[in-house]
Parts: sequence; C-alpha cells; structure tokens
Amino acid sequence: MFLFRFEWWHTSPSDNRPYACDIVSELRKRKADGSVLELGCGLGDILGKIKCREKYFFDVSDNVLRAAKFLQYFSFKKTLNHYKEFNFIEDTLDKKMSVDVVILVNWIHAYKTSILREKFSDLTKFNLNPGGIVVFDLIENNSNYKYNHRIQELLDTELFDIETFSGYKFGRKIVYATLK
Repeated sequence: MFLFRFEWWHTSPSDNRPYACDIVSELRKRKADGSVLELGCGLGDILGKIKCREKYFFDVSDNVLRAAKFLQYFSFKKTLNHYKEFNFIEDTLDKKMSVDVVILVNWIHAYKTSILREKFSDLTKFNLNPGGIVVFDLIENNSNYKYNHRIQELLDTELFDIETFSGYKFGRKIVYATLK
C-alpha cells in the first residue's frame, strides 16, 4: 500500500469478503476458463484466483493496477494478463474486445441505475460472447448505500438466464447473468 500508494481499503483480504471467494468457486464450477474481464479489479484478488486463458484487470486507479501487476508476477498460472486504467462510467470498452466473463463487484452501488443500464447494454451488445456471464453485486434495501439496484433495472432480463446468491453482509446479493 505504501509502495504503490493506493487506498487502504484495497488491502482487505478476500476472506473478509466471502462473496469474493464464492465468485471464484462459482466460476470454476461453470468452467469459465476463457477470457475474463474484471472492471474494478483492485488488487486482483478475485481475477487473480480464476483459472482462465486471458485476464483483463481494469480499474480506475493506476496505482492499484501497478500493485496488482506486481502481485500477479508471482503467480505461476500461465495466462495472458492485460492491465488498463479504466473508468466504466466515463470510458468505453473497445468494441473489438470480446470476453466470456465480466465481473463488476463492490462498486456499482455508487452509481445511478440509468447510467449503469446503458453501460450494461453496451457491454452485452459489443463485448460479451454468446453464453457469456456477467457477475455483479446488488445492495437492496440498505439506506447506507447511495444506490440500491434491482436486476431488471440494470439488464434486459429476457436476454439472460439469471441466478442470484444472497446471505451476504449489508443485504448484498451476487448475480450471475448468463447471456442466452
């Protein structure tokens, strides 16, 4: 944290966030081993544990990305890793980029539903492969968070098979939306 100068909250171990461990386990079960993009990857504690062919570590903080790259250097997993400073709300993904899994957790509750819906729509149209999975979290009925979202407000639910897992702190649910 001091060497790379990123915010302290990035250092919370994934064991303190059981949903992070559950996402890794669930994606392993689903054999999501192609290309995986994590938007808001932080230090890469989710994406770094996923076994796949190609990983895209995208985050708004260049400092935390440099730390993530440093940490991945010590991994013996043979993957093609990409690192990019990226703001999902302000930036646009390259339309030529196609991925099998997109992970967006622990930050979307800070943004308006209408903005997220537009971004999710573009992601679905241009970047997610058929049968691809979007993994995101929802906070429902918790006034401590700026925005509480519902699945049908974020996604065109007719395009996806949707599973949710709940029981996490603060009313958090993890959503797995598989493109039909």
